[in-house]
This record gives sequence, structure tokens and C-alpha cells, in this order.
Amino acid sequence: MTASTPSRTQRIRAQLFRLYNGQNRQARAFRWSLLAFDILTIGYFIVTAFGPMSSSLIVVDTLIGIVLLLDFVARLTIARPLWKFLLSPVTWADIIVLLSLLAPLLVGPNFVFLRILRALRILRSFRLAKELQRVTGDMPVNTRVVVAATNLAAFIFVVTTLVWVLEHERNPALDNYWDALYFTITTLTTTGYGDIVLSDRLGRVITVFIMIFGVGFFLNLLQAIYRPAKANAPCPQCGLRVHDHDASHCKHCGHVIHIKTDGST
Repeated sequence: MTASTPSRTQRIRAQLFRLYNGQNRQARAFRWSLLAFDILTIGYFIVTAFGPMSSSLIVVDTLIGIVLLLDFVARLTIARPLWKFLLSPVTWADIIVLLSLLAPLLVGPNFVFLRILRALRILRSFRLAKELQRVTGDMPVNTRVVVAATNLAAFIFVVTTLVWVLEHERNPALDNYWDALYFTITTLTTTGYGDIVLSDRLGRVITVFIMIFGVGFFLNLLQAIYRPAKANAPCPQCGLRVHDHDASHCKHCGHVIHIKTDGST
């Protein structure tokens, strides 16, 4: 093998890079499959987080864990720069999910907290919106709304899990996970009916955290819905669909575009 001939490792890495980042039919079909798998596993982990574990679910968990591990190793192999990949919250969420899938083999299938952690897979949703935009090509997808919605959903789920794990043994008002979800949402929306209250010091800190940061996520979603960052104005020359609201020329080809506005006061 000459110096210019790529090694087997380099060929594998190049093939993985084409699958994860290419624009041909094979790469797009591969990413569609990953996208569907991500959505299905997120739903599966949330549904099964609090129910009884059976031998069939353990088998399913193991199979999912194998697929997640292969995907993680592939993304690690092609990650550039590597430090950015390793410092990503999504990467650490994937690591926690993988550990939670393996832990029941050592500590038993009824370790509920570990099964709850699997639903941190929802943090994967942070990149689902970008993947959705890539695999749908020219389809009109409001990525900003999807990202804001998934951020809010992830925040609600993670905080609800913290409330349930840290408070359910010391607060008789929290009978189940859905009570914790109810408390989180009423606190997030500042409704505060008062039928469920976290009265201890840690609970009050969690409540303040929900009110401060949760409202920010909620307002970000409303802004994304009612004040979109881009205007939908297809360029007649190249077909680029979205542009800045004050754009007069297409940023892709330079053709003059006309964006309809309501005028100014």
C-alpha cells in the first residue's frame, strides 16, 4: 500500500462521513432512518420509564442500546473538532442513556431512577430539528419553532424528573410522576393553584428555578411562533425560500426579491 492509498480506517471514516453528511439518495435515506429511530426511541423511553420491567423489555432495551452505541461510535469517529463533540450536552445525554441501558444488567431492572434517565434521550431533540431541515430539503419547515418547542419539552421533562426524584418521598402531595408534571407546568405558567407546594428549602430552590428559566423557554416558543426570524419569500432565480425580513436581494444568487410587509408606522 502506497502512502497515497487510504487505509481501511480512513475509508470507513470517509464512508461514515458521507452517510451522516452527504446529500445523495443513500445518505438522505440513512438520515431519515436515524431520524425515525430517534423519535421512536424517545417515545419508547418516556412511555416505559415508570412501568414495570419485563424480560421482553430488557431484550428491547439491549437491542436499542446496541444501535445507540454503534451510532455513538460512528459520530465519535467522524466528529471534527473532537472536543466540541465531547463537550456537547447531547453527547453526555447519549452517554447517560447508554449507561442506564447497561446498568439494569448489574443492579436489577427495577432501578426506577435509571429508567427515568433514559428519557434524557429527549435532549437528542435539540439536533432533530436541524436533521429534519437537512433531510426534508426544500420542504417548508419552521426550524426555529421546532427547536423552541423541543427545548421547552426537554426542560419540562428534566425538571419534572428532578421534582419527582428529589421530592416524592418527602412530599405526600406527590403521589406519582404526573403530580410532579402537573406541579411543574402550573409553576412554569405562574398559575400556582397551591394544591401542590414544595415547602422545604430544596423544593423552593427548584420552584424558583422553574419560574425563572421556564418562563424564558415559554416566551422563546411564543416569539418563534408569532415573530418568525425569517420571511418566506422564494427567490424567482434560485428558489431559496427564506430570507431576512429586510432583505432586498437573495443572499444565495443576488437576484432582486420583493418581500411583502405590513408597512411601517
